Amino acid sequence: MTARDWATEFATIISCARCDKSTCMKILRDSTENVPQPGFIGTGFQEKRILIVGQNPGIPNDRLAPNDRNYTRSLRRLRDQKTEESWTQLQNELMEFVPSWPVHGSYFPLQESGLSLHDIAYCNIVRCRTEGNAQPSARMSSGCAHHFTRWLDLLKPRAVVFIGKWAHDHGAHFVHERQIPFDFMNRERSLSSAGRIYNRQRVVAFIQKIVSA
Repeated sequence: MTARDWATEFATIISCARCDKSTCMKILRDSTENVPQPGFIGTGFQEKRILIVGQNPGIPNDRLAPNDRNYTRSLRRLRDQKTEESWTQLQNELMEFVPSWPVHGSYFPLQESGLSLHDIAYCNIVRCRTEGNAQPSARMSSGCAHHFTRWLDLLKPRAVVFIGKWAHDHGAHFVHERQIPFDFMNRERSLSSAGRIYNRQRVVAFIQKIVSA
């Protein structure tokens, strides 16, 4: 897809109003700071094609709030102006903001797997925030599924890693249907320290095998 195509794709997601309070009580969405978030596609994604999939966007803490306001402002600009210029501006904003996201630190062993942010794409099963960072409902997952499956078909990842069991349970069947290898980072609080280390090592080995194939 061209930059213009991706600009249109991202704008479509940012504009999505399929779910609302009448069907999804926990949804946190408005026309300013809480718009749907499409995700992130690294500039070198097509070489490694590793897709990381989370649950849904979180509400930023006080430290990240200023960056988040700049980011959501770029999202709204692209929503309203589906241009390559707006797309490039959002990509630049993301490269400034994504390094502060926990997805590539404590949640996913990016460097241990021999990857950089440029090598991956990232999206969530549910593209909207929830009040109090509550777990999305099954109805929200169902309402957002068409965005996830479209990205699987557009990105054609070589492998998918889910961040957390919820994301895995609500997205794995779509990945399995497309015969894409996948694994998940287990973030269950009940998991022992040894279990966390083993899970992390397993995912690293999984990614390294895919990348070196």
